[in-house]
Amino acid sequence: MIQAEDKTYENEIKSQENQLKNIIDMKEDEITAYQQKQVALYAEIKKLRKENETKKEADKLMIEKIIKYEKEIRKLKKEAKDMLLYP
Repeated sequence: MIQAEDKTYENEIKSQENQLKNIIDMKEDEITAYQQKQVALYAEIKKLRKENETKKEADKLMIEKIIKYEKEIRKLKKEAKDMLLYP
């Protein structure tokens, strides 16, 4: 009788142990999936930051060109005005 009870207890312990192992495996899978998502998000953030820096550089160059062309336009307008005043 005691051996049967011991076997039953042993089986319950093994069953609980397997359940706990399954839970641990499940949680490890969840952690791995979370870490993979986190790595992907960090990569996306890095890409967006780089794109933002590139955009800022392009904007800066565009502003510089606009300023240059504005100066040229002013110069040409002045020259045209001076030409009109010349007899």
